[in-house]
Amino acid sequence: MRIRGVVYDTGVELLPGRPSRPDFDPDQVRRDLRTIRTELGANAVRLIGRDPARLRTAGTLAAEAGLAVWVSPGLIDVTPAAARAHLAVCAQDAERLRAEGADVVLVAGWEATLFLRGIVAGATAAQRVATLTSPRRLVASTLRHGPFPWALNRHLRRAAATARAHFAGPVTYAALDFETVDWTPFDLVGVDHYRAGQSRPEWAGRIAGWRRPDRPVVLTEMGCATYAGAAQRGATAWTVVDRDADPPRLREPVTRDEAGQAEEVGALLDAAEAAGVEGAFVFSYAAFSYPHRPEPELDLDAAGYGLVAVLPDGRVRRKAAFAAVARRFGGS
Repeated sequence: MRIRGVVYDTGVELLPGRPSRPDFDPDQVRRDLRTIRTELGANAVRLIGRDPARLRTAGTLAAEAGLAVWVSPGLIDVTPAAARAHLAVCAQDAERLRAEGADVVLVAGWEATLFLRGIVAGATAAQRVATLTSPRRLVASTLRHGPFPWALNRHLRRAAATARAHFAGPVTYAALDFETVDWTPFDLVGVDHYRAGQSRPEWAGRIAGWRRPDRPVVLTEMGCATYAGAAQRGATAWTVVDRDADPPRLREPVTRDEAGQAEEVGALLDAAEAAGVEGAFVFSYAAFSYPHRPEPELDLDAAGYGLVAVLPDGRVRRKAAFAAVARRFGGS
């Protein structure tokens, strides 16, 4: 694969009032990005985040580390119009970084059907999932918003135009693997592709459906959480965490399985390369709000997708998956 990437979280808010990264230390970010480049062997990093200042800082540090920078701004539970206004600010920052000589790709949104209000009915991501999985609710949503592929692509056309008004480099979108995207406004096909109840051959087989003769396919996210059986839950494996408990804990007993995570991530990278994708981004370097603790019920890192475990004092420990990725990316 030409693009060997890792997703790096600068801070998002998937749940209201619960940031994924409360603290952001530029010195730590610099160390992390150097590790991603030199020891993991990645040549690209996808920076996800909601704060333009954090994205600017991380983008500069990633370029200094020798990484291609995929800037991926995202707000959760806002309207498409608000998301595009936020994108415009971040696109200007991305263009300044590109003009300084960095290799920059702008990701003009991600998983919009799930994360934005107004494409399907629902004020929160959980409510939108309920809409998508209930025929009755989906019919009501369609009557209000139009068919969701139509509403999604209307937003994406506008998002691509917003991005290009401020940014002269390549533009893509990180799609859910069930979203029907018109890729005409974009330079690359980008899909967040997790396994969930599929066999690995079935997972790899879906990639063929995204190929275009004039646009390379990049898996903008793929990965696995760190407990036995997590591979079969794919992108929803993290939902075993009960954030309402004090302190947060796992809501069901799971068995920590670093070897299983490593085997799954490695096998998916191998399958993606065999399927001929241009690149893949492993999710993620670290799950900063999922600390690794010795008590099994408090070990949130078991539900995290990080290649490193974040300890309660902020230090990190490499997991078996780090070595599995480094072997494939050519890290030290």
